[in-house]
Amino acid sequence: MKKITLFTFVLIGGMLLGGCGASDNAEEVKEVTPAEDSQPAAGDGKKEKESSNVEENQNLSSGIEKTISSVEDLAITLKSGADDATKLNEQGMMIEEKWDEIEKEIEEKYPEDYKNIEESLYPLIEESKKETPDSANLKTLADDTNNKLNEFHEKIKNE
Repeated sequence: MKKITLFTFVLIGGMLLGGCGASDNAEEVKEVTPAEDSQPAAGDGKKEKESSNVEENQNLSSGIEKTISSVEDLAITLKSGADDATKLNEQGMMIEEKWDEIEKEIEEKYPEDYKNIEESLYPLIEESKKETPDSANLKTLADDTNNKLNEFHEKIKNE
């Protein structure tokens, strides 16, 4: 029992002494903690921006590859002589879906390339969605679109 009482007095005494020595000076605390608006070390922001640009280009490149693959699937269907309107409609919708994923980014960053690609891509999508798509027209549009997308893809990869 004496040990518990002694321990209690020592604990209370330590807390009182610790509380008396504390200071409420906010300036001291501010000096010890780093400033919130401090600048990053030299070069940190540049590396971060480069990393971000590389990642964005990789995402864009991946999206272009998916769109190219969808256009090639449509071209293969056309070359095989299949005039299955339902399959052509589905493939046209797939092309549109893949293009929609990257369209805004291309339009913002590469407006001239975007305009060039859309001149054949949108007619391709519209023709493929028709009840009875024109196979000859689709072949021409698919080839044009595929060439434009491949050229743009090469441009992006070389940046």
